[in-house]
Amino acid sequence: MSETNITPDMATRVLEANWKNVVKKVAAGRTLNATEIALIKAKAAGSVETVTLAKDITELARALGVARQTLYEWRKNPDAPQAAANGSHDVIAWRDFITKHDLKASLAPDTEALKARKLLAEIEDRELKVALKKGQYVLKAEVEAEWFRRFAVLKSLLYSKLTLETPPLSVGKDAIGIQQINQNGLDQALREAATAR
Repeated sequence: MSETNITPDMATRVLEANWKNVVKKVAAGRTLNATEIALIKAKAAGSVETVTLAKDITELARALGVARQTLYEWRKNPDAPQAAANGSHDVIAWRDFITKHDLKASLAPDTEALKARKLLAEIEDRELKVALKKGQYVLKAEVEAEWFRRFAVLKSLLYSKLTLETPPLSVGKDAIGIQQINQNGLDQALREAATAR
């Protein structure tokens, strides 16, 4: 079948099946490609531009981002697009109608967009957990704990070197000799602190 033979209804079904496959892939914990992530981000942002045919008034309201009651009011306009014999609605015709008549309405909550945002958050959470397991990230609390532990080790070594070990070695030395002893003590303390576990 060539591209020109694809009906809007067929295209809608393919897009819906594609979305379901993406959701299944995430649920199975598999990695998504860039196109699939873009699809989720678009859904999370409330984008429904890929929908060209709505099977009923509820789907049309969701695609247009308005309440069904708003659509019932707009359908009273003689210029409003009519439903097809099977009850489906041309979303593109409705978008043109809304633009042409400068219609505005408060947006209805889009459960698909909310689901997509939740799915995106779950993906990001899983990716972070995997990165943590691989050692690509370290929790802030772990970094802080390690920093304080190493600081305590360094502090202990410095006190030990400067108050217990270097004073006896400094007896009878001139200023340059005392400075050299202190420098050696500091260097040794820093080396020991760097290798301390």
